[in-house]
Amino acid sequence: MPTNNDKRISLIDLEEKQDQWIMKDEAEEDEDFRQEWVKEGIDIHQALVQEKLSDPDKERYYRILASLYLEFGRSEKMINANNRNAFSYLMKAARVSPEKGDAFYHLAFLAEKMSTGNEKWESAAFYSKEAIERGVDTEKQIKVWCLLGKAYSELGLTKDAANCFNNSKKLDEEDDFIPFRTKYTKEKDEKSTFIRLNLSGGKMNKGTIRNRMIEESNLGKYVLLDNGRRGYTLHWKESSIDLNVRSAELLKLFFEYKTGLSRDEIFHNTTGLGSRSRQPGAVKTEIARLRSIIKGGLGVNGKCLIQTVGERGNQKYMWNPHIEHRMLDL
Repeated sequence: MPTNNDKRISLIDLEEKQDQWIMKDEAEEDEDFRQEWVKEGIDIHQALVQEKLSDPDKERYYRILASLYLEFGRSEKMINANNRNAFSYLMKAARVSPEKGDAFYHLAFLAEKMSTGNEKWESAAFYSKEAIERGVDTEKQIKVWCLLGKAYSELGLTKDAANCFNNSKKLDEEDDFIPFRTKYTKEKDEKSTFIRLNLSGGKMNKGTIRNRMIEESNLGKYVLLDNGRRGYTLHWKESSIDLNVRSAELLKLFFEYKTGLSRDEIFHNTTGLGSRSRQPGAVKTEIARLRSIIKGGLGVNGKCLIQTVGERGNQKYMWNPHIEHRMLDL
């Protein structure tokens, strides 16, 4: 919400403040400060739309405000893993700019993470359909058709699910999103490379199982990616490091696809790595950052765990096949 000081600023001063805010964006390259800049922009534009403006100016400021709500919510989801805050801002973006599908796209994947049971898939289906009807770019269509297909499958609508997956495949003319589509077409009982524990009827409680696996990881039996209530933690040989969603998503890919992934395949098959202008070339930087985090937290060269294989121009990234791994998702 605008501050009391903003309310007392004249329209001319507010517009000058907006100009200075835009110049900060052009000068600032460090994405870690991006959220602060976006939040400042939200405050400025919330104040601007309260002023007496011409229709074109009001429309322009509302459009900017909607894009800022969208970016702030998306980043809260992807970078900070603050799902509730993300949901709030994405809903604001949807209300301010209901004709666009991007906010609904992100709400769909957020609903998949935040909800449980039938509510999870009903919500994911609702927001997915809203995104498709309002329109999103081709890459997002490919992904959201997969999510809608998965939601229909879980709700027992198998024919509708098949149609959704077919729509995704038709749009994916170069088969860039096969791993992403595979993840969503898996059956409920299909074996996964991750350890996703079904404890119904089990004798050990969740805490006992988690402690046992962490102990085994500390003994060096395997690298453990633990997805707990407080977020992701990577364990190995008496060391541990907390990971954000961006790093954890990369690790999940490497755990699941044992033959490795190219830079473009990683780019096309992640949902939680994006920034405002992310390009495939950014994947190299993201992997370098993850390797650095691993070295700092586990005391091992990150390149030993996440390997680069193949000749220049045809390289892939893969998890070291000689080091066992597990993922604990309670």
